[in-house]
Amino acid sequence: MGSERQPRRPRVLLIDDGATYEALLKALTDVTLAQVDGKGRAHDGPAALAWLAFHRAEVDIVLLDVHFDVADDRLLTLDVAATPRKTRRFQGVAILREIRKTWPDLPVLLLTELQDLSLAEAAHDVSATPVTYFLGAGDTDALRIRIFAALAEAAQPLEDDGIFWGRDPTMRALRHRLAVLARGGLPVVLEGETGTGKSHLARLFVHKNSGRSGPFMALDLATVPQELVPAMLFGALRGSYTGSVVDRKGAFEAAHRGTLFLDEIQNTSADVQKQLLRVLQEGRVQPLGAVQEVTVDVKLVVAANVTLADAVVAGRFRHDLYMRLSPATRVVVPPLRARRTDFALLMRQLAATSATRAGVRDLANEVRKALNLPLLAPLRLIIGSDLRSKPEAGTLEFGLHDAAWRTIAAHSFPGNLREMAMLAENLVAFTLFSAAEALRSGIELSQTRLQIDSGLVAELLEKSIAAPADSHSGSSVDTVNQFAVTLAAGPTLSQVAVDLERQVMQALFAQCNGDFAAMAERLLGDPQRARAVRLRFNQLGLSARQLRTHA
Repeated sequence: MGSERQPRRPRVLLIDDGATYEALLKALTDVTLAQVDGKGRAHDGPAALAWLAFHRAEVDIVLLDVHFDVADDRLLTLDVAATPRKTRRFQGVAILREIRKTWPDLPVLLLTELQDLSLAEAAHDVSATPVTYFLGAGDTDALRIRIFAALAEAAQPLEDDGIFWGRDPTMRALRHRLAVLARGGLPVVLEGETGTGKSHLARLFVHKNSGRSGPFMALDLATVPQELVPAMLFGALRGSYTGSVVDRKGAFEAAHRGTLFLDEIQNTSADVQKQLLRVLQEGRVQPLGAVQEVTVDVKLVVAANVTLADAVVAGRFRHDLYMRLSPATRVVVPPLRARRTDFALLMRQLAATSATRAGVRDLANEVRKALNLPLLAPLRLIIGSDLRSKPEAGTLEFGLHDAAWRTIAAHSFPGNLREMAMLAENLVAFTLFSAAEALRSGIELSQTRLQIDSGLVAELLEKSIAAPADSHSGSSVDTVNQFAVTLAAGPTLSQVAVDLERQVMQALFAQCNGDFAAMAERLLGDPQRARAVRLRFNQLGLSARQLRTHA
């Protein structure tokens, strides 16, 4: 009886100037430590980047220390204003940024023995990278778990049931977070600009992974007249309101044992918000006109294209409902312009799936038949330098030249995935239509690769509206984010900047009624980073106790 084949041990590149983590990794028998110049680690950023340039295929995951005590000429730049001490303290973040630029799909774990709040601030633009804290040098189980979890996440497909996760680390981190939240009993809050795919995530991922046997129900609260929202949500008996001629089962009852998705939750009235709070607290609804309550068990997913914490501060959303929805389960779906490394992947995927649309399918079949291709021959988008390759047999291809692709790659896509999907479908449809018209005119086509008109790309994108300025809603600057400050001269620019920051912090503290979670939501987009805000608050010499006393 032959032995079962053992899975290959993951190959680890350690980037660290010390020996602690190297000894820890050598204690793990189920990993292989990569050798850099005969040693089990790269001692600094330049050495690691140079080695990866030739040996990337030999590494499955990178373990990266945070602090590096190396010579100045071996330090990578952290940021323009960083002191040498800070650059050494967070050198791992600088190295990580360089790795992300060239190898965005390479799994990386940051390692540190210090639970430093400042690390979150230094690494804010690479926050999708997991950080493993070690409080003891012998914690091999924690390291092993994180390595294999990171590898499992990296092995997830780029596309899953119509959701394009891509290679972007933020989206892959979002996938992992939603997979955890889907199985729990808490509500899930999805925030993000219109068109980012929040409803798709709720239906195709959260509900699918919730383990619930009931149906998926969706209700867009922005499309329902305010006076009908209570009946749509909680149900109503015949005659309970004008025009009610039959008993109506509400969305909560219809979604019993399943998932209920409420879009544009911020548009609900104060009265409806109060009723929603009661349902979340008690698990029962009372239809309009009914005496008896109905028990409901739903996985609630709510979505908003604004930051709900801002709506709470502005008085448009109940604080108690916001807390009951659990800010800890808040997930921000990034805008498409923040995922530029995935643009080519997304365009290829969207162009391929456009073939399922009725109008596109009929045109594609007409062209396929003329080119002697099978009716089910796939559609494939070829971009830029890939056009030098020969057309793939049995495939209907669409060529997009470099100039046209640069136009797409530079576009901000204010309509997000919805806009890109329409662009891909229109490019395919117009190109097929031109080919079909030529065929009907008696022109014979000899190539299975059709060229997309570069002028068509520019024409379609010119019709797009301007992108919003880094906001979820796309609205103009909210007055709640404006502060009056007094500019006073100082001996250095740094001291002037600190004084202005102190004034803003003090004003924001007052606006948020001393709630550091709300301040973190406003400043960093994440209420869970309240401790980091409080630390900076104290560093500026501000006292929460004194400010509350004098409020």
